[in-house]
Amino acid sequence: MKKISSSATDMYKYKMLFVGMVNILVLSSMLGIQGAGYLGISLALLAFLSSFYSIWLCAMVAKYVRGRNARNQYRSSRIFLRGVLAYVFLAGALLCAAFILFSDRIGSFLIRDIHISICIMVIAAILPVQGVSEALGGYLQGMGFYLPVKIFYLVRQGTVFAGSIAGMRFLWEYGEKVAKLKHNEAVTSVYGAFGSLLGMFAGNAIGLVVLLVFVLLLGGELRSMRGRDIAKYQESAFHGFRVMLKFGLLKGIGYTLLFSPCLINYILYIRLCKKDGDSTLWVKTGGFLLGEAVPVMAILILFFLIMNHKNYRQLAGHWKNEAYSQFREKVFSMLFGIFALVLPVCAAAAMLSEPILKCLTKEAAKEGSEMLLFAAAGALFLILEWTAFQLMDIWNEGAYLYLMAFVSFVVQTVFAVMSFKALNLGIKGVWIGMFLQAAIFIVLFFIKFFRRLKFTGGQFKKLLMTLILALAGALIMLLIYQAVGKKFAPAAAIAVSVIPGLALYLAAVTLLRIVSDREAEYMPGGELFLLLNRILHR
Repeated sequence: MKKISSSATDMYKYKMLFVGMVNILVLSSMLGIQGAGYLGISLALLAFLSSFYSIWLCAMVAKYVRGRNARNQYRSSRIFLRGVLAYVFLAGALLCAAFILFSDRIGSFLIRDIHISICIMVIAAILPVQGVSEALGGYLQGMGFYLPVKIFYLVRQGTVFAGSIAGMRFLWEYGEKVAKLKHNEAVTSVYGAFGSLLGMFAGNAIGLVVLLVFVLLLGGELRSMRGRDIAKYQESAFHGFRVMLKFGLLKGIGYTLLFSPCLINYILYIRLCKKDGDSTLWVKTGGFLLGEAVPVMAILILFFLIMNHKNYRQLAGHWKNEAYSQFREKVFSMLFGIFALVLPVCAAAAMLSEPILKCLTKEAAKEGSEMLLFAAAGALFLILEWTAFQLMDIWNEGAYLYLMAFVSFVVQTVFAVMSFKALNLGIKGVWIGMFLQAAIFIVLFFIKFFRRLKFTGGQFKKLLMTLILALAGALIMLLIYQAVGKKFAPAAAIAVSVIPGLALYLAAVTLLRIVSDREAEYMPGGELFLLLNRILHR
């Protein structure tokens, strides 16, 4: 069977996640903002649990299996997988049972609304399916079979996309009948979200079946590999289980500390700001926040990850080979790419949050526009935070990384409590807390590792100039939208505003020679600046 690189497989996984975010936006638009609230809150809970339980499984299993295979310990690789699956089944069963048994209480705690309990049950069922899929996918990658994993990602995301829409449509009609009997319109939205999640569960289950079929088809090759095992010592399955508990959960805690503030701050917002009354208002707030704004933010972040994926591998290689000058040059090119390419996109999304929201949902509101604005700004903060996180992972600075993540998480959580309890910031406190966490993490990173990066004054000057030009371009987009854009349909208004502002930004960067040809060659997405340099500086 044809083998492709691990890097290409990981890149494909990011692309499928990108499609997944589009899927959420489509569902949110079809469900309406209240249904988007039930769906978004449920998926935020799934993301929170997955970050702790399984999001790290595939990469870690692949790393350990690949290491054993390098020493011809193919039997140990299989035994290691058994230990991983033992962890997956045990932890998954415990989480699943807890969330099914206490779904009403969890729903009441999250949003003071027990209607969401049926959605939480589906989330509980999805978790172990994802865990087994990640473990098997990591094992196949570690054994060198990348194409089956790539096909698995494609099948899973395709069936999730189709199944979620089909499930939503089917149960939405049933929910309307139940809502008439109970005289409660919220039931329709809950059943629509429930149907979407059932479709996602079906898609994940079908993806797992496809992966299991590949494991069976590859059984002969895998047995042949194990027949070449010459190692005298064979590890026990308990070793794999212990690795998951000792190192895997530690990594899971790190991811949870980084990615959980949005959900935790939203729960604090409900618990501290919204004391009594109908839950409809804060469910709709959850729709704007978790069903619309956060997926848009995730799309911006995934755009950066896809663009920079190869750079992370090159950085790891430069550091391992002690090519420190190349390492520092590559780090600067990544940061320069963030300021030169990602920042203008985020700034444009922030300035044009109103027409973007109108494209995403029929229930456009000032609250939703503000959240999209914060989400676009939050994407830039989280991209910088993730870059710092990855650099410390390359440097094996695990202790300082987790300390930074813990400190920044605690500070932002304390601030969130204060913002809801004393400062009366409302939903803005959710975003400001997230910004604070990312800012503290980035500051602590530069305090510790600034000398290791050795940025020059000229490089800082270029970053500052790019920042100013990007914000100026975004301001031009906003002025055009305010002047003439509101007369057009939302999509046309975005095009009319973005094209002139983006063209002026790119022209200014090129004419001022901010991005040199050498920097463009190292920069992710630098092909655009190379082309512009050739056109305007002939």
